[in-house]
Amino acid sequence: MEEPDATIERALVRMRRDQQAGHLQRRAATARNADAARFRYLDALDDATDGLPISQIAAAIGVDRPRASRLTTELVADGLVERRGDPADSRVTRIRLTPTGRAMVDGVHATRRDAVTEALRTARFTEAEAGMLAELLDRFVAAWPRA
Repeated sequence: MEEPDATIERALVRMRRDQQAGHLQRRAATARNADAARFRYLDALDDATDGLPISQIAAAIGVDRPRASRLTTELVADGLVERRGDPADSRVTRIRLTPTGRAMVDGVHATRRDAVTEALRTARFTEAEAGMLAELLDRFVAAWPRA
């Protein structure tokens, strides 16, 4: 029998490969007419009620600042994000979701939750097992080593 850390590591590798291949993002994006790369940008703004500077968005989605700036221009033109000045520093522009952008992010999250529900059902998790998995996974992710 394999050690738990090896089993978990293999599961994480499979999840990462699926993420890199964009399977879940493509599924969610297709369901909501969103491009996967643009959605990663919008998703980075999900919890940022005051918005984020482009440099922080670039870091969050793993692209360089010029690429993030181009995405910003596209998303502004599409009405999904807006630029706002930073009240604390007039040199900084913060990017925020518009109501249309918020609706898209919320819709994609709903599609992701549907995929989780489908996987739990397919794997025949009981309600108690699903709750335990959620609790343990949340605790595991909170403890994950970060730079």
